[in-house]
Amino acid sequence: MTNLNLDSAKTAVLSMDIQKAPVRRSSMFRERNVGQAAKSVLEAARKAGILVIHVVIDYQPAFFSPKNKFLQKIRIPILSAPDADVVELLEIVDDVKPVGDEPVIRKPRMNPFYGTALESMLRSRDIDTVVLMGVATEFVVEAAARHAADADYRVIVLEDCCAAFSDEAHRVSLHIMDHLATLATSGDFLGSV
Repeated sequence: MTNLNLDSAKTAVLSMDIQKAPVRRSSMFRERNVGQAAKSVLEAARKAGILVIHVVIDYQPAFFSPKNKFLQKIRIPILSAPDADVVELLEIVDDVKPVGDEPVIRKPRMNPFYGTALESMLRSRDIDTVVLMGVATEFVVEAAARHAADADYRVIVLEDCCAAFSDEAHRVSLHIMDHLATLATSGDFLGSV
């Protein structure tokens, strides 16, 4: 087990896109019990006084650009569903729902820092370490890791609290993020708070 040397006053856990639509597409989420691992991290973070921030997909029709290939791929399944189904598809899964007044950042793109108040929220609280988890590893988690590393945050990715849309994508993304972040597990986090 790795001691992550976390300062609870300067650390934030970002729980990203753990919503019904992406979770349903990721068999890895179910097979690896990612929801339970993420739940244990959030519970420990709350007890330790670590800031928990939820990041969610907020794909509104006005946000879609025909030039953005990623958005076009997900646009049809989400926006072709009846309104009630869209709301349900974008709900955070039960294991990791926000508690109390935990902030929820709604993002219009893959990167949770782009077009959101996330960076301002982190800077205003003097956060210097971000702990990342979410679905999908190769999209939101990697985008967040790249941005956070460029913005000089200490970045920790909890690999067992992430799921991709394939095992290969998960492995490749973790290999890339190993150059940007500390790769750790939920057990490492629990042993460090």
